[in-house]
Amino acid sequence: MVRTMPGGRAETPLVIGLTGPLGSGVSTTSKVLAKKDFHRVSISDAIRKEYHRRHTLPDGQAMPKTPEIRNALQDLGNEMRLSESPSYWAEKALEEVPRDQDLVIDGIRNLAEVKWLRGTHPRFFLVAVVAPRDSRWKRIRQAYGGRESDFERHDKRDSEEDLPNGQQVQKCVLESDYVFTNDDTEHNVPQVWEDKVWGKLGAAVQLMKDGQGRAATPDEVFTAMAYAQSHASACLKRHVGAVIVDVNKQSLSSGYNENPLEMLPCKHQFNYCYKDADMEQKLIAMTDVFCVFCGHKNDKLDKTGKCSKCGGSLKSELFRSRNMELCTAIHAKERSIRGLQGRSAEGATMYVTTFPCFQCSRYIIDAKIAKVVYVEPYPVLESARFLEINKVSFVPFEGFKARAFNLIFKQVE
Repeated sequence: MVRTMPGGRAETPLVIGLTGPLGSGVSTTSKVLAKKDFHRVSISDAIRKEYHRRHTLPDGQAMPKTPEIRNALQDLGNEMRLSESPSYWAEKALEEVPRDQDLVIDGIRNLAEVKWLRGTHPRFFLVAVVAPRDSRWKRIRQAYGGRESDFERHDKRDSEEDLPNGQQVQKCVLESDYVFTNDDTEHNVPQVWEDKVWGKLGAAVQLMKDGQGRAATPDEVFTAMAYAQSHASACLKRHVGAVIVDVNKQSLSSGYNENPLEMLPCKHQFNYCYKDADMEQKLIAMTDVFCVFCGHKNDKLDKTGKCSKCGGSLKSELFRSRNMELCTAIHAKERSIRGLQGRSAEGATMYVTTFPCFQCSRYIIDAKIAKVVYVEPYPVLESARFLEINKVSFVPFEGFKARAFNLIFKQVE
């Protein structure tokens, strides 16, 4: 995997993996990079090719882009990750690609794919392409024939499947090295959109190549601090960190999610997640549940809460708060606010690794924090509305995250 550059210098190819929610612009971003001398590889194309082979579609016949086909492709993706290996599709997509050329890999949706790519490519960077939910729906609406419920079903499945071999976009975004916020509305003018994508992303790609060009931004520094805090958490579901920074860019307090001090973490106290176990028991006890996506009557549900006909996540509909009110942990945002110990946070900014839940939003408002910078592809809509009506601004983080921090930035000498 080593190539010789002009002048005899050897360089390992740069490999950029792309992940992100439906409609965020992952494929567009990969095509922009392909025009900048990256060899483009699509994991989704590998899955489509296998589907095409199994269903013996005539050569050259385009696969229809319907919700039913997308659901079938998701099923096929999960099937092969389970029967072959969790990283099967990443390995399959890269079988016949050049070994001496910069690569961009489109459509990463599982953490095992990320782990395999990190292990096989020394200069691998995972880039998360994110965009507001409404912008994503606007971009993809035509492909769904205006059926928003189908979009919601696939989007939720992409984000939160409770399967090791499933769709794990949310986890992949949290694992990323760089976050690119692709919120531009000029998606219907391809060249304009592509120019704007490269205008924002080009400098970051250059940094990935040579690690020189600028210092870390305050947002990157404080988000890295929040991620450092998250490592103190032993939560079975998510490791979350938060940092509160005053108007002078001085850190005031920090925190992470964990059970109260006199209580062991859930993995030792119960050997399971308390809120999730409660939610699963309630799902199993339910009968005659009609699917909000397809209308199918489910006589019974299992602990995953999936519709037996369309695979839609009824768990997320029946438990919109994810049962967060029964979470035993003190959340990172709450713990960081408690850590202020009476000091004022008026006008401050909170940096968080995940979007605040509704309960934490109350504490943020009460502490007079003015702004929240978050890393999260699927913000909690109820929390977002509550923060907005109480005049707390919230913006998605953009830049290099903690994992890549020391690889990209050098300390001032």
